[in-house]
Amino acid sequence: MDISCRRGSIVCFYAILIGLLLTFSSTGSYAARDWQSFHTGWLPVSPAADTIKGTVKSHQFPLVGYRISLYANFTIAGGFQRKLATAVSEEDGSFSLHFRLPPGLLETMPPVLLVVAEKGEVTLATVVAGNDVPSKLVVNERTTVAMATAFAQFIHGKKLRGNHVGMQNAVKMAANMAVPSTGLVSPVLLQKPNGNETSTLPTFNALSNVVAACVATQQHCEQLFAATTQVGEAPVDNVLQAIANAARYPSYPYYPQDSADPLFLLSLAAPVYQPALPQRPTNWLLFIKFTGGNYSAQDQFNLINGPGNIAFDAEGSAWILNNYVPKATNENACASQRLLRFQPWGETYPGSPYYGGGLSGAGFGITLDPRGRIWVGNFGFESPACADGTVPPDPDNKIPATHNSVSLFHKSGRPISREQGFTRGNIWWPQGTVSDRRGNIWVANCGNDTVTMIPGGNPLLAKNFPLPGSNPDLQPTESPSLKPFAIAIDRRGRAWITGNKSERLYRIDRRGRVEEVDIAGVELSWPMGISSDSKGNMWVSNSDAVNVPCVDPLDTQGGGNPSMVFIPADGSAPVQVFGQGGLSIPWGNAVDGSDTIWVFNFGHTPFEDAQEDTVWPDTGVSRFCGSGECPQGMSVGDAISPDTGYTSDALERITGGGIDPSGNLWLLNNWKKIGPFVYDTNPGSNSFVIVPGAATPVKTPLIGVPRHFR
Repeated sequence: MDISCRRGSIVCFYAILIGLLLTFSSTGSYAARDWQSFHTGWLPVSPAADTIKGTVKSHQFPLVGYRISLYANFTIAGGFQRKLATAVSEEDGSFSLHFRLPPGLLETMPPVLLVVAEKGEVTLATVVAGNDVPSKLVVNERTTVAMATAFAQFIHGKKLRGNHVGMQNAVKMAANMAVPSTGLVSPVLLQKPNGNETSTLPTFNALSNVVAACVATQQHCEQLFAATTQVGEAPVDNVLQAIANAARYPSYPYYPQDSADPLFLLSLAAPVYQPALPQRPTNWLLFIKFTGGNYSAQDQFNLINGPGNIAFDAEGSAWILNNYVPKATNENACASQRLLRFQPWGETYPGSPYYGGGLSGAGFGITLDPRGRIWVGNFGFESPACADGTVPPDPDNKIPATHNSVSLFHKSGRPISREQGFTRGNIWWPQGTVSDRRGNIWVANCGNDTVTMIPGGNPLLAKNFPLPGSNPDLQPTESPSLKPFAIAIDRRGRAWITGNKSERLYRIDRRGRVEEVDIAGVELSWPMGISSDSKGNMWVSNSDAVNVPCVDPLDTQGGGNPSMVFIPADGSAPVQVFGQGGLSIPWGNAVDGSDTIWVFNFGHTPFEDAQEDTVWPDTGVSRFCGSGECPQGMSVGDAISPDTGYTSDALERITGGGIDPSGNLWLLNNWKKIGPFVYDTNPGSNSFVIVPGAATPVKTPLIGVPRHFR
C-alpha cells in the first residue's frame, strides 16, 4: 500500500487508517474490531508473536529484581503507547519477554519498541524498531543515555510521543551511540572521526556514569532529578526524563567551576565507564562527527570537502552541498561537482554522491521545492590556481567553475538540469537558493547585486530583479556593491535577502516589487544568514567580519562585535543582541519547532594574529530565546547558551546547519579552524556533526516558515 500521502491532508490520514484495517481483515487475523480493541488495550491472538531475551546490567554487573516492561509506541491515530509484556530480571540479570504485534502495522507504520527496566527510583531503557527486533538485548546505563538522548524531544515522563518520521529515525540515532544487542558503545562513537579524536565519547561515558551513580544509591537519583528539573516545569521523577532534559537544557552556570555543575559531580561518583570527562564541559550535548567513513585525514579519497549548507527531505534525509573537490590540506581544491545525501542518522545514502546537472562549487544555496526536487546554487568555489588553469583537471573537476547557474535534481538523485545547469535570469555567483510554498525558486546573485526568481520552478520563465543601489553597468569581473547572500521566505511568500557588503536588508514579493527594509534602531554589520520563524518574524546573523569572496577575493573585517537581529513581523521595533550566547562570526542560523533560534558560528577573531599553526579555541553554537516557548524568566533575544556557546572540539568553522524531524541539530564544518583564513589552496573541512535531541523537531522539507513536527 502506498502511504506517501500520510504527511499531507487529513483525508490521506484516514485513507491510510482504512487501508490498515483492510490489511488486517485480509490476513484473516485481524478484523476492524480487533484493531479497535488493540488501540484500547486488548491484544488479540496473532501469528506475529515474538520473544525478546535480554539482560539488565550496571556496567558488567547483573541487576536482579528489576521489573522489565515492553511498550509499543504507535504514531498513528494521534499516537499512543501500549504495554505488550512484562518480566522480572533473574539473579544473572536475564529476562524474557513474549509479545505479539499486528502484522499489518509492521508492514506500514511499525511501532517503536521501548524496553524499560525499573527498580525503586532507577529507570534503565533501550529502544528498537518494531520491524527489526533483535533476539537478544542488553539494558544498561549506556543504552539508557543513547535512548534518552536520541528521543529527548519525544520523552514525556515515561512515555514516548512524537511524529512517525522523527521517532523511527531516532531509533537509528540511538544505535549510533550504543548497540542494543550488546549494550556496548557503538562503533560510530568508538572509531574515527570520533573515538579519541574528540570529547564526544568521554561525554557519553560521563553521562553513563551519571546514570550509574543513580543505580548505586537513591541519593544520587534524587540529585539527578533535582539537577535536571527546569523552573516552571513538572519535577523530574525518572532517569529517562532526566537525561532527556540534559539534552534539552544542556548547560549549567558559572563555567568553568566544576562545583557549579551537578551532572559533572555525579559523573565522578561511580566512574565505571571510561574514558570519561576529566573536567566539566560547557554543555552536555553529544556532538557526533561524520566524514563519510572511518577517517579524519583529508585527501583526494574523501567524500566531503567544504560542506556549505543543508536541506532535509520529507523522510529526514540530509542533502548537503559541497564546495570543493576533496584534496589534501596543502593541495589546491577546485570546484566540487558532487551533491551529497545522508541517511537521517548520518550514514551515507546509497548512491550518494550525485553528479551532473551543472554542479560547480556550490556555496550556500540549497533547497527542496514542494515536489521534493533539490535545487542547488552553483557559486563556483575554487582556489585561484584552478581558476587560472594552473591545476590540471581531475575526474571530479572536468570544467572550470562557471558561477552562473542553478542545478536541479530529482529526489532520487538523478540530475534534471543539463551539464550547464539552468542559466536564465542573469544568475551570477549565486548564494542563497530558496523555494517558497508555491514552488517559486529565489536565488541571491552575490556577483551582480540582483535576485533571480524562477516561477513555479520553470527555468524558461526566470526573472531578474536588481536590488536598490545596484549598478546596472556592473561588469562580470567587477566587485559587486551589495553582495546579496541569504534568503528567507515569510508567511506572505515574500523573499527577504541580506546584503552582505551593503549591510542592508531587502524584500521582494511575488509580483516583483523590490524594497529596502527599514530597520531603524539596529545596525547590520556584514550580515550573512537569515531565517523566518513560524510567525514570520526574521532573524539575521551579523558576522561583523566577513566580506564574502564573491568575484573579488575574501576581505576579512574586524569581527569584534557580532550580533543577532530580531525583526518582528508586526512592524514593532527590532531587537539587536550583541556578543551574547557565544556569538563568534555568526554565519547561518535556523529556527526550530518552538521558534527558538540556533546560530552557527564560523569562528574566532582577530584574524591578523593567526599563524599557519594557530589552533583557535573550540567553535560553539549559540542559542537564543525566540518568539515561542522560552525558559521561564526569558524573553525574545535572551541567550540560552552560555557565554562560551555550546562548544565542542568536534566543530570547526560552521557555515550552515539545520534541524530535522527528530530534533537533531546538524552542523556543517565548512572550513578548518587551524590557522588564519587560508583561501589560496584548500580551506575546506571534511565533516559534519549531528547533535541528537537538542532542538524541537521541524517538519521537513523546510519550505517557507518552519512548522513544529508533532
